[in-house]
Amino acid sequence: MRGVRNLASKPLKKLVFDAGPFILLFTNEEGSDIAREAVLLHERGEIEIFMHPNNLVESYAVLSRISKENPKLLARKVEPSTVIRSAYATLNVVCDEETALKLGALKLKYEDKPWGDLSSAALALRLSNGEKVPVIILDEEKHFEDIKEVVTVKVSDLREHMTGKKGEKLR
Repeated sequence: MRGVRNLASKPLKKLVFDAGPFILLFTNEEGSDIAREAVLLHERGEIEIFMHPNNLVESYAVLSRISKENPKLLARKVEPSTVIRSAYATLNVVCDEETALKLGALKLKYEDKPWGDLSSAALALRLSNGEKVPVIILDEEKHFEDIKEVVTVKVSDLREHMTGKKGEKLR
């Protein structure tokens, strides 16, 4: 876990990034600025962002395809392997026994759902202790609509979720 804080202080707000919001970090697509603001808060120790390794695998594949097929979508030239290594160095990448068990149960129940989405959901369930930890998703994401076990926050709603005020910057 990044950053040092007073143990008596309020626990940090936790978020789980699905692959889509993570990929936004490397583009100029709508919502990329919001995703970057959240990562800056994480780096300053004000929030905690978690990811499942399956979402990094998905991100690697998507960024590799974008680099070859439509590099103008990227904010800058990125090497997918460097992106994955930096995620491990910066974010909280978690897959443990409890997460794996939750992922297995979700896949059994939602067998047609993509592994990446279920991985984010399983990690959010594993991190939830009383208050549900949300999965941050792209605005057009549809795979989470019927996964009742988790809550989601669309990237466009992330500022409001974090600040309680519509349109306010996260910084």
